[in-house]
Parts: sequence; C-alpha cells; structure tokens
Amino acid sequence: MAAGHTTDTRTHVMGDMLMMTGTFTDGGTDVSFDGTLSTVFAAGGHVTSLYNTGVLADGEKTAGATTFTVKTVDARLHFNVGESVYASNDGDPATVFRVGVVTAILNATAVVVDSVIATVSDDAAIFKLGPNTGAVTLTDGNLSVAIDETNKYVVFGNGNLGAASTAHTQDGRWWILGLR
Repeated sequence: MAAGHTTDTRTHVMGDMLMMTGTFTDGGTDVSFDGTLSTVFAAGGHVTSLYNTGVLADGEKTAGATTFTVKTVDARLHFNVGESVYASNDGDPATVFRVGVVTAILNATAVVVDSVIATVSDDAAIFKLGPNTGAVTLTDGNLSVAIDETNKYVVFGNGNLGAASTAHTQDGRWWILGLR
C-alpha cells in the first residue's frame, strides 16, 4: 500500500456526534481522530479512481452494439458480469466515458454489454471504475477500513500490485462517525 494524505478533512456536527469526511490519494491514508472524537462508531470510504485494465478495443464499436471485441489482454482476467465498462478513445483517463454493463463474457476477446452508449474507437483503452479488482487475481485492490482505538487512528488501506508498485494506486473519499 502506498500511503497518501488527506486533502480536505471536514467536520459535521450532529448533536453529540461528529462526522469527519475527506479524501485520500495514492492508495489510502491514516486519519487521526485524537482530540476530535472520543469514540468512533463507524467509518467507511470508497474509491473514486479509474483502473486501466490494459485491454484495448479491437475495432470500432458504435452506439447500440452489444458484442465488444477486445485485444492485448484476456478480458476474462479483468471483467465480471454486471460490471460497468469505461473507455477512453485517446487513452487519457481524463476523457473516459461509460460504455455499458457486461452481460456476458464469451471468451478472451469477446465481451457482451447491454448496449454500447457512445462510439468506442479502435485501440481505445478500456477501464473500470473503483479498486483494482480483477476477475482472476492474486492482488488485493479492495479498500479496507480499520480503527486503531489505542492510537486513535482510522486507517484506510487500498492494495495494489505489490509493495513497490505505484502503478495501480487509487484515490477516494472517506468518512468517520463518532462521539465528540
């Protein structure tokens, strides 16, 4: 896990309770609640980053198409039925758009989606939103939340491809609810 830092911690008062919210970058963060909360009731978060699967579109797909052919990487390693697929025609994560929802995976190179929403160009980079969670994986990209009551920290961790890897770190938002 590559630990990041909080960028915008905010507090919200609700009677005797206080909610702290913020963001994390680079895979996770540790948030101290010492001096702010006496007890933490619950904490959670979610990933806001896109994950580039390394899969490329094989041929142009027009709006309304359902069979989505891909190349470079076996689609079965990254996608599951029910997941949303995103694409970037120029490979830039800033230009990603939603393609559709996977309804079937026929083989390594053919994915069926409910309906392609917008034209996907040949060689478009294919993404997933959220943590790096492949269909078959030895890595853990899930967001974990732990509360260290002794040292007064909430630890938000998000795994990646390995201890030295920074290729798939994630950004996200977090929340902590506790007693003032």
